[in-house]
Amino acid sequence: MKMKGSYFKNRNIRIDRNILSYIICVIIAAILWFLNALNKEYTSEISYPVRYTDFPKGKYLVSSLPSTITLEVKAKGFTLVGYRISTSFLPISLDINSYSNYMLEKDNILEYTLKLSTIKDKINNQLNSDIKLLNIKPEEIYFKFSPAVSKVIPVKPMVDYSLKKQYILKDKISAVPDSILVSGPASLMDTLSYIPTETWKAGEINKNLSRTIDLEFPPNFSADEKSVKVNIELERFTEAKRNIPISVWNLPDSLNIKLFPNTVEISYEIGLSRYDKATDQDFEFIVNYAETQNSSFLPVEVVKFPPYIKNLSYTPQKVEYILEKRNH
Repeated sequence: MKMKGSYFKNRNIRIDRNILSYIICVIIAAILWFLNALNKEYTSEISYPVRYTDFPKGKYLVSSLPSTITLEVKAKGFTLVGYRISTSFLPISLDINSYSNYMLEKDNILEYTLKLSTIKDKINNQLNSDIKLLNIKPEEIYFKFSPAVSKVIPVKPMVDYSLKKQYILKDKISAVPDSILVSGPASLMDTLSYIPTETWKAGEINKNLSRTIDLEFPPNFSADEKSVKVNIELERFTEAKRNIPISVWNLPDSLNIKLFPNTVEISYEIGLSRYDKATDQDFEFIVNYAETQNSSFLPVEVVKFPPYIKNLSYTPQKVEYILEKRNH
């Protein structure tokens, strides 16, 4: 029994050695095949990053440019494998100002369409000498430049906040400075109504706060100021009530109108520092004679109230009326 066990053990060792030898032979053959394959020439497409340099002075780019171009190339497998690893570190450089003589100016806008086939050799010279450039996609790149102008633009504070109970904004949230001199493309400057700050998440507040916040500029716009000071001023508020007479709009001279009632009772919240500032003349409520054709009631509308009050409400929302002819 002992000899039989030894026999099987030796046989298993020989089988294991045969399998190991076979695996080694397969691996060597695969390596040789792979090396031979890499030594052959192949046609392949490579997505290649582009860096644009030397734009025309005093001009802003207002067209979008591709960040990569696709190159159809022919090279040996070794070269292609190595190139795919290294392309992210070696972008193709395009000197835009060298084509400025070909740019067309219309309404103070410079335009130029660069056909990449015309600079195929320049691109090929930036590639490995073992690579042959066959084709380029896209076929052309469109450039559009606008002259630079400057304009004073308001700053808009962006604040995410809530007020603790019994507090109101003393004034609107302000920025210092409240406007800045912005430079950018003339063709887009009129579309810029304000420069926002980064969003300040102030949370629930119950006291005056101040913070320096960075500005967020749209693409192609810039300014010397990169940040502003944003101020939030609070105060306690109280509720106020008034009776305001209702005015009538569009009433013909030949008619009189009687309203029932002819006043509205209003209530609103106002900061303590402005409590005595608000007057009846700061409010205006109206009904419109044109609405008399539709109902026996006229809706009451508010057309004027102070900007510093909060939560304005009024009653009634509509009134009855009687029309009478004037005595001449």
